[in-house]
Amino acid sequence: MILFSLIFNLGLVLILYKMNKLTRSGAFSAFVLGFIVLGFGHLLFYVLMLSFLFSSLLINKVIVRMIPNIKSSVKEHEPRRWVNVLANGSWLGIASLLYAFSPSNLIIALAIISMATATADTWASEIGTLSLETPWTIIKRQTLATGLSGGVTWLGLIASLIGSLFITLISLPVIIQLSGWTLLTFVLSVFFTFVGFAGSLVDSILGELFQAKFKTTSHEIVEIMHHSNDVLISGVRWMDNHMVNFLSNVITIALFTPLYSVLVR
Repeated sequence: MILFSLIFNLGLVLILYKMNKLTRSGAFSAFVLGFIVLGFGHLLFYVLMLSFLFSSLLINKVIVRMIPNIKSSVKEHEPRRWVNVLANGSWLGIASLLYAFSPSNLIIALAIISMATATADTWASEIGTLSLETPWTIIKRQTLATGLSGGVTWLGLIASLIGSLFITLISLPVIIQLSGWTLLTFVLSVFFTFVGFAGSLVDSILGELFQAKFKTTSHEIVEIMHHSNDVLISGVRWMDNHMVNFLSNVITIALFTPLYSVLVR
């Protein structure tokens, strides 16, 4: 399996790099992550990783290429860098290494929770930008410009729930294998779907309260500082979207993995 993982992931990463979906740093980190997940984790982990990756690419491609009169704020992604890969996939890599040394249902649950959260948030961001509704924040109930982190719309929330359900359905054969055809299977399916959705909400709250936002000299609100004259108006200077994604995963795993243990006890 180790040799197969090496060859398969090298080929996959080269294809994505040639398609301009990954930078060099993104390709290297994606290769390392994919090698660890396929070589050491449960097979489900790799399936979830590919499902997250290709669903994101497909949604963006459909939105950009097939929807007429698309908003100018919605554009095709730039190639993913190493921070993009690790922000969403690092916990899946950690779960794979843990599973290699000590396989357990708890680690499988951790991996599902991590990818359900990442997928829910990504689908919410991709599809939510198409909403005609003005985004609003969950805590302060303020309106935001489309595309700024921390804002949600009802379309984005629905997309988030469907994205989490998507990961749960892919995981269902393994969930059934672990719990059998019992009421617990249904309970766990609802649980994982809810947790991924909740993780997306955590991401939005972190983006609202802590992600850095700057005002430019032309009074535009941006999330990345491009000039020394840009003024920090909210959030923490070093808290960017990648850090928000990573921390939302950490918080969701920390909150809900112990609850999984209670459910299956």
